[in-house]
Amino acid sequence: MKWLLLRGLTRDQRHWGDFPARLGAALGTEVVCIDPPGFGTEYKRQSPKLLSQITDDIRGRFAQLRGDDEWSILGISLGGMLTLDWCSRFPDDFARAVVINTSASNSASIQDRFKPSAAFGLVTSAFRSPAAVERTALAASSNKPAAELDVLAEQWTQWKAQTPPSRSSIIGQIVAATRFTLPETVNVPLLVLNSRNDRLVSYKNSAAIAQRLQAPLKVHPTAGHDLPTDDPDWVCQQVADWAESHHPS
Repeated sequence: MKWLLLRGLTRDQRHWGDFPARLGAALGTEVVCIDPPGFGTEYKRQSPKLLSQITDDIRGRFAQLRGDDEWSILGISLGGMLTLDWCSRFPDDFARAVVINTSASNSASIQDRFKPSAAFGLVTSAFRSPAAVERTALAASSNKPAAELDVLAEQWTQWKAQTPPSRSSIIGQIVAATRFTLPETVNVPLLVLNSRNDRLVSYKNSAAIAQRLQAPLKVHPTAGHDLPTDDPDWVCQQVADWAESHHPS
């Protein structure tokens, strides 16, 4: 079974780091990443302002890769929203789904979806250098040591310069995420992962989503919002254990 990975708000597949390789090794399978419209390999295109349209765009390109193989999907943050939307509307596309630190407009309060302190830091960083923007974003999303975040910020700043997303695409993703409503049902076996110390989005969102969709919830005690960056091995282990014990009918 192959796996498809979807990254979060304004990010692309490069921001996974070595997580895809780690997950592939843990599961003994191939892991594939696809960028959303407006970012990474698709940076010259514009992102829609409806999450379902972003899903449809990615699904159209995924069809070229799918073949006759069985697939599962994993998404973080905005990628988790896309995963939930995709699996709710096209349940036959995937055998399993995993969402990490995601949220919905009906999963928690506005303050819990995007913590005010983190929002203030990101807004004020926009008036500084590109490197400052990336460093502030990392400070909000990751709980790794400052020295490691400095290195990541430098690399991520270079990536943004190489494939600069348009302002309209950034706004489009933000609007799409803000409007996203949790589906009534997701008829694909689902695992929810979250971080207790997420300083960007409250862990209450994932807890509410797991409860409403009757999915198992696994909580990391110390990692930040970007859980695959902070503790990729923990994520791989949780997914591997769940996949091994859960066999979709």
